[in-house]
Amino acid sequence: MNSPRLLLAACWTLACAPLFAAPRLPIEDFAREPDTSRARLSPDGKFLAFVRNYSGRPQLHVVDIDAKKTSWLDLGEAAAANGATKEVGPFEWVSDHRLIITTLVWDNIYGVVAADRNGDHAAPISGYEDNLVAVTGTKIWAREVIHRFFDPDQRVLMLDRHEGGAGAPNRPDVLEVNTTDGMASTLVKNPGEVGAWGVDAQGVVRLGLLSHGELSGAIYRETDRAPWRTILPLKNRHGQLRPIGFDAANNRIFIAAQTEQKRWTIFPMDPVSGALGEPLLSDPEYDIFPEHFVPSIDGHALSAPIFSPKKDALLGVRYVTDAPRVKWFDREFVRNQLAVDHAAPATVNLLVDLSLDGKRMLWFGYSDQNPGVYFLADMEKHSFKALAAVRSWIKPAAMAPMLAIKYQTRDGLLIHGFLTVPVGHEPKKLPLIIMPHGGPWVRDVWGYDPLVQLLANRGYAVLQMNYRGSPGYGEELYANAKRQIGRQIQDDIEDATRWAIAAGVADPTRIAILGMSYGGYSALFALGHNPELYRCGVSFAGVTDWPAIYNNGEVAEYKASLRYWREQIGDPDKDKEMLQTISPVNFAAKITAPVLIIQGKEDRRVPPDQAKRMIAALEKSGHPAESLFVAGVAHNFGREKNRIEIYQRIVDFLAKQLGPGVE
Repeated sequence: MNSPRLLLAACWTLACAPLFAAPRLPIEDFAREPDTSRARLSPDGKFLAFVRNYSGRPQLHVVDIDAKKTSWLDLGEAAAANGATKEVGPFEWVSDHRLIITTLVWDNIYGVVAADRNGDHAAPISGYEDNLVAVTGTKIWAREVIHRFFDPDQRVLMLDRHEGGAGAPNRPDVLEVNTTDGMASTLVKNPGEVGAWGVDAQGVVRLGLLSHGELSGAIYRETDRAPWRTILPLKNRHGQLRPIGFDAANNRIFIAAQTEQKRWTIFPMDPVSGALGEPLLSDPEYDIFPEHFVPSIDGHALSAPIFSPKKDALLGVRYVTDAPRVKWFDREFVRNQLAVDHAAPATVNLLVDLSLDGKRMLWFGYSDQNPGVYFLADMEKHSFKALAAVRSWIKPAAMAPMLAIKYQTRDGLLIHGFLTVPVGHEPKKLPLIIMPHGGPWVRDVWGYDPLVQLLANRGYAVLQMNYRGSPGYGEELYANAKRQIGRQIQDDIEDATRWAIAAGVADPTRIAILGMSYGGYSALFALGHNPELYRCGVSFAGVTDWPAIYNNGEVAEYKASLRYWREQIGDPDKDKEMLQTISPVNFAAKITAPVLIIQGKEDRRVPPDQAKRMIAALEKSGHPAESLFVAGVAHNFGREKNRIEIYQRIVDFLAKQLGPGVE
């Protein structure tokens, strides 16, 4: 095989890495629950809602910013088997004193509830929280809020994707929900081919984006009483159009569509003719608005429009290249960004929330070495102050820098990634952990990662790569992953390893591979097909038997997921032989390096049976694996005590099999 060509990103200089030693820190420092996470500012700018650990689990809290008084919301216990407890999912303010909150059990069983900021007057909305079925005769399953009215009835608009009854998930209806009592009614019935709806600032559903196979189009109406009319007939537009928002000040609609270079970005649309104008911004390498996956940091989308509720206009756009970026279209906010960056020069600073009157702004500053700090900018008082740190005990100077890298694959694709280097060391001849992400249709982004930082603190470099199928790098990189699991996706991961060796980054005798979910599968595949490259490997919740997971995994329960897997991975009926060939349980005899298999006992996405099959296959081949089954953990790292156990086991395994990291 030809070695992949070497390409170094511009930010890779020795100046990026401070040349001083960092002490080994306790594993608990990396496993602890955040002090403050996912903070959101109330519409009046006076309250901050956030997640903080309380009574052993993360719970929703609200602080009165001026009075400095904090309360927590008791969302009750989940009515689920196996001792499951409720976790706080996404949440939003629907008025100055009320929130709508998604709750989760085992990652994926959801409910939606609304409550006052002190926890009173809770009203069930949908999912397992919905107990109004006796009154309404139907149970609602809806979780996507697409508009908040901020009115006395505290109404919201939500998408009904028909999870609880007849109808297709990609043909949603629009529900109007009163969050004070949880009662919902269908506001807009899907005419049959609308895949996404656009709502103006007053809450009028005025745009419907059509989809039919590879075809897309649009219908539009001026008011809620006007008839719908077709402004874009169905045709092949190379991907489905998506609504971004309305700019009432300039009478424009914004949608996401592809440029001629097949990069997703934002276009203005004329509501009369449906004609698209020139893109507001574009990048030759990156998508501004990725179609398949939106990366986030601490719960905040990194690819998103920024609208002003006061000006009823588009202020700017957040997007991601090798690092987070923002493009402002409003001069006032250009000045605001410059002022915030001057006040907090060591972090990337993102505008998270803006009060309805525009007088207060919530900013989030973070970096690869800093987990993040929330700041409040008060325009009337001309003040800018820190409200709360995400992980106050983390000292950024003791964390390792995350460097952007690029390499070319054997078939000529350009792959982006990140290299994290232990503090005080140059990127030369280091023990290296190859860490492919899960998904595979997600991506890694620049920012603080506790597991990566733990490994770097223990003296290992960490290489992450956004192999083909990772969204955000243009349609061709994404499309090149179709039916390439166990094939070219794995080639990309192997090429990253060989790149690190050829570039002199890695000590070729001390390389391990570690991953979770699809990354765990990739680790097992690599150990079986490239045994000369890796000393050992760790698979956490990795798929080991593809035909079996079609029947006993979460994917078997959801028609949309099953259809997508059949298209992107393979059909378990037509492609059974291929799926068996790429399943690690069927080439366990080739895996001779030490393996650690970690599995959550409550995982429904990749059930424990997958890990058990692999362990049995390795034992049969004469190379038994180490294993850890963690109680109370689903398809994640669980809570603090679980993370401590998992992180400790990983560190101990690597120290034993790969040897200690650099000092």
